[in-house]
Amino acid sequence: MASDINSDGWVPLVEFSVKKGISLSTLRRYIKANKIPWKLLEGRYLVMDDGTFTAPRDHNPAQTPKDVESRLKNIETELMAANEEIAELKTLVAFYEEKWSLQLKK
Repeated sequence: MASDINSDGWVPLVEFSVKKGISLSTLRRYIKANKIPWKLLEGRYLVMDDGTFTAPRDHNPAQTPKDVESRLKNIETELMAANEEIAELKTLVAFYEEKWSLQLKK
């Protein structure tokens, strides 16, 4: 349920999201879990922006560009390994299909 707090300081989700650097989907999850003060006014969700907001403990702050670059390199490496494994599996499947086909002809 929405909190009963004075209308001063209430801001739309988009404004709060941009100002605090939190995605809209994260804000919606916080609202659903009642982790932040919110209210519904004329069909619009508003959250309290009184300057005291701190992200709940389970919020992961944005990563630095270096962290993102490192993670991207790891993902690329994993993707290359997966593609190689897929190619090997396709070869193995083709081998067994051919072998099976020859068995059926006998």
